[in-house]
Amino acid sequence: MKLPRSSDVVATLICSVVFLCTYCAGQSSTSRMVKLGDRGVYLVESGPDRPVVVFESGMGESTETWADVQPKVAVFARTVLYDRAGIGKSDVAKSPRTIQSMAEDLHGMLRAASVPPPYVLVGHSLGGFLVQVYAHSYPSEVTALVLVDPADPRLDILLRERMTASERTARDKALNNAMPQMPAPVKEEFQAMTGSMQIARGILPLPKIPVVLLTGTKKNPQFPGNPLEQDLKLQLHNDLLAKIPGSRHVLVPTSRHYIQNDAPDLVIRAIREVMSNSVSEP
Repeated sequence: MKLPRSSDVVATLICSVVFLCTYCAGQSSTSRMVKLGDRGVYLVESGPDRPVVVFESGMGESTETWADVQPKVAVFARTVLYDRAGIGKSDVAKSPRTIQSMAEDLHGMLRAASVPPPYVLVGHSLGGFLVQVYAHSYPSEVTALVLVDPADPRLDILLRERMTASERTARDKALNNAMPQMPAPVKEEFQAMTGSMQIARGILPLPKIPVVLLTGTKKNPQFPGNPLEQDLKLQLHNDLLAKIPGSRHVLVPTSRHYIQNDAPDLVIRAIREVMSNSVSEP
């Protein structure tokens, strides 16, 4: 058997060490509390300086919801995760929560944390709606969007209009059983989302940036109204994308809603795609 030359072994070891150091540098993270007025916001950062990818979680979800996505993105981008007011490790806000105030909080927090724009915004569920509000409010600061099964305040209204009386009763019972278990800040986010009809109607136009939207299409016949809910959600997503030139739609049949956990590689691929397209644009 022919043994490798010592120089080849040394070269291989050097390459391995360099790769490992680069990989670990992307994986190491720092957490801190950022002051936003009279309260603290919990922030986690990781990865190189640029580009900046900001993650926005779903209703009541902490930074941990991105555990299957963020570490791999931090290898090629600076990742920023945070907990909204009253969620996870962040302090509770004294003022009432609205979608617009959440967008303003994100803007103020990024400024206070010295994280300069532009940003690639990645949002799940309520966060997917929120990053659209942010992009509409601060168009010069956003270079791309990845919408992970984004929420739409019109969904519940459409659903209730098309459900039978018995289906509505069964769904209300299931939701009422869950609501008392929700902490007050989560209930506030729920109310903020359902009260955002006017914002939903005025959310467009978005800036001319790359947009990828991922829709979970798996259905749960055991939960009252879910099959119809999934169909209506897909319809709303299609309607939204029809109004965003150059956007791309990814259907995920293996997931209902938590695509970042059920199919994290698709979310990572979408982030890479919008980053690449945003760089190539003039």
